[in-house]
Amino acid sequence: MLPINNFDFDKYALNRLTFSQEQAIFVLGHSLRSIYQDLFSEPVPEHLQALAARLEQKHLE
Repeated sequence: MLPINNFDFDKYALNRLTFSQEQAIFVLGHSLRSIYQDLFSEPVPEHLQALAARLEQKHLE
């Protein structure tokens, strides 16, 4: 083990993120929205609508 006075902390420091978590979430959200924007405008397929209706009916019973 290296003596504390000879230890180079900068060399062994963990990489730090330059973005805050809020900035990272904003960038990821914006990127995902732009990628999937056309998908969100599409109607839900009929087989998924039917499945959702069955699940809702089961939940209400």
